[in-house]
Amino acid sequence: MKKIILLTLALLALQAAPVAWAWTYNDGDLLLIFRAANGGGNDIEYDLGSVSNYLGKANGYTTVVGGWDPLVVTTNGYPSFSGADVLLLAVTSRTNATPTAWLSGTEPNTTAYNESKSGWFTRLYSIINAIGNRPLYPSKIPGANANAYAIDPTGTDPITGKYQFSSYDYIAYDVLGVSGQTPGGVSLGNILPNLGGNAPFTVEQAVPGQLDFWQVQATTSPTNNPPPDKLIGTFTIDASGNLTFVAGPRATTISSVSRAGSVSTLSFATVVGNQYSVVYTNQLGGAAATWAVDASTTLVGDGYTDTITHTNSGGTAEFYRIQTQ
Repeated sequence: MKKIILLTLALLALQAAPVAWAWTYNDGDLLLIFRAANGGGNDIEYDLGSVSNYLGKANGYTTVVGGWDPLVVTTNGYPSFSGADVLLLAVTSRTNATPTAWLSGTEPNTTAYNESKSGWFTRLYSIINAIGNRPLYPSKIPGANANAYAIDPTGTDPITGKYQFSSYDYIAYDVLGVSGQTPGGVSLGNILPNLGGNAPFTVEQAVPGQLDFWQVQATTSPTNNPPPDKLIGTFTIDASGNLTFVAGPRATTISSVSRAGSVSTLSFATVVGNQYSVVYTNQLGGAAATWAVDASTTLVGDGYTDTITHTNSGGTAEFYRIQTQ
């Protein structure tokens, strides 16, 4: 009898103990999200900590992205990573002096945002902040582990764990003002991949794949052009869920060279916000770092194939590269 009483008291104590919530989201945290492309599976959401861990790194800096448990994906509705889409999002606080968001992208971004601060708040901050905070309130849904949630976006029954209103699918969809609708299905195929229609490019990528990581800043008024979107680096994920980050712009390749007199015209593909300059030499064999930089040729990429002209004042044969910064 004594053992039964002790066991009963222990069970009551467990029931009375407060639930350990999965994460404490802060603006500026980087969110890693996996979802089913057709909306038919769980949304798996991780808080990777501060996005600053990936900012300001030297070009070529490479790191394996840790701090998340891949098993949460493969044990919550996905037989393998190849059955999920992936995206990454972060945003500063709404009171930050330089309102900024960071979005993954699966394609070259040829359109910089031109948002007022109010537009930035509506289209970016409100969505990303809600994705980070809504799992905590009001229902405080159970976490999949220390920094992850597995959320069913197709229902609202807390007994079965279907917390629709806390899911990425619902939040990105509901900003369109279609409250009460169930997200998911092919009808949303052109909406959710673009952050509910609020990003000018696709933010998701099928696994395995590569995700550009864009920095997007607001402007002080709709009439002032904002800074161009900036490519911070690239996230790459393989079929086993190994996620890596490489900082800085990707190198470009000269696609054609033409010459008229002493002026050479070089064509090459650009990425929005990256800076490009001609680097040249008249003697092969030396280290590339010793090639001269023609600073007068510097241009800012716009996402298209651009050209730079370089004048050969020495009259000798020259060799060219494009330096990317």
